[in-house]
Amino acid sequence: MFDLVTAHDFYAMLVEDFDDFMAEPHSARRAVHCAITAHHLLDWVWHDQIASQAELRTQFGVQSLNEFADWVDSRSVWMTFIHEIANGTKHVRGRQTFDTMRVAAAPFSFDTVHAGFGQGAWDGPVRYVQGSLPVGQDGKGYLLVDFGEDAAEHRWLPAGHLLEVVVRFWRDFFRLYLPTPEIPASRYHVD
Repeated sequence: MFDLVTAHDFYAMLVEDFDDFMAEPHSARRAVHCAITAHHLLDWVWHDQIASQAELRTQFGVQSLNEFADWVDSRSVWMTFIHEIANGTKHVRGRQTFDTMRVAAAPFSFDTVHAGFGQGAWDGPVRYVQGSLPVGQDGKGYLLVDFGEDAAEHRWLPAGHLLEVVVRFWRDFFRLYLPTPEIPASRYHVD
């Protein structure tokens, strides 16, 4: 597709998408695009590298794209959430096991970076906490994943954290299994 020819090219696009999101952590558009790219990288890796190479299929113990997807999910629990985001955009929300929002005020749990909150009012698509100061870049907030009350202290996860662990998973995958002289890394990673 255009100048995206290999799985390595598509991974490089994922890194750029992530860097774009990190520059605007309040942007749902950039977050969703990054998630879609991370989700579809699985297809690119399968079709470009693994499907035609018996030794790689044997190494991963897979014979199909679905088996490879299961292999990836078994190595990164976070990929399942990325799949939900990507498929949720395709199917107009789909069956997500979590909620997403943009938070535009300081959370009540100050001991947890970017934690969520238990009170506040909806004001359009952005949640605010009364009496709090705006947070995020230029006070525009940040995106947050809500796994629900049953998740207890693991209820809230900044979208940036979710996207970063998935980009790092793919980076490490390429470094370990499909090395090339230059595997791009995000400028936001501390390697």
